[in-house]
Amino acid sequence: MATYGRVQRPEAVLQRAEEFISVGKDNDALNALHEIIRDRRHKQWSPTHELIMSRHLELCVKLRNASIAKDALYQYKALTQQVAVSSLENVMKHLLRLAESKAETAQKESIEKLEEIDDLDSSDAPEALLLSVVSGAVSQDRMDRTVLSPWLRFLWDSYRNCLDLLRNNSLVENLYHQIARQSFSFCIKYQRRNEFRKLCDLLRLHLSQLQKNIHSHR
Repeated sequence: MATYGRVQRPEAVLQRAEEFISVGKDNDALNALHEIIRDRRHKQWSPTHELIMSRHLELCVKLRNASIAKDALYQYKALTQQVAVSSLENVMKHLLRLAESKAETAQKESIEKLEEIDDLDSSDAPEALLLSVVSGAVSQDRMDRTVLSPWLRFLWDSYRNCLDLLRNNSLVENLYHQIARQSFSFCIKYQRRNEFRKLCDLLRLHLSQLQKNIHSHR
C-alpha cells in the first residue's frame, strides 16, 4: 500500500523490507522497495539507493518477476544517469549474475532436454503449463520437466530488458557490448535458435536507431 503525505527515508524502507523478508513476506518486501524506487520525491541518489536496488533485484530473481525488475531499472536509470552511472552498471551486472546462476542450477537439476524447449516467448509458457496441470489439460509429469524453461525465459527477458535500457547511450556503451556478448553466449549455451534470431533483430534495430540519431544531428 502506498504511503502518501510524507517522504519515507530510504534506510527505513530498506530495514522494513528486510523485516518482511525475515518472516517470509517476499512480495511485501518487493512492493515496499519498488514503491520507494518509483517515488519521484527521491531525486538525489545515495549509496543506500544502490543497496535498495540490489535487494529489489534479488527479490525479482527469487520471485522470477522480470517485468517489475524492468520497471525498477528504468526508474533507477533516470535517478543515476547524470550522477552515478557506475551504480546502474553495478545493479545490472548483479541482476544478470543472479539470473545466470539460477539458469545454470536449473539446467543441472532439470530432466528437460534443451531441444525440447521451444520459443521462450511462446504462449506455452511455464505459467500456462501450471494452469493446465490444475485443469487436467496436461500431465504432472510434463510439468515436472519444466524446471529449466522458466529460468531460461527469465534470463532471456533480463538480457533484452538491459539491452533496451542501455541502447544508444555512450555513457554505458561498454556494458551494452558486454551484455550483447553475454546474450549471444546464452543462445549458444542453451541452443536458443529462435532467441538468436530475435537478438540479431533487436541489435539491428538499435543500430538503425543510432544511425538515425546521428543523421538527424548533422
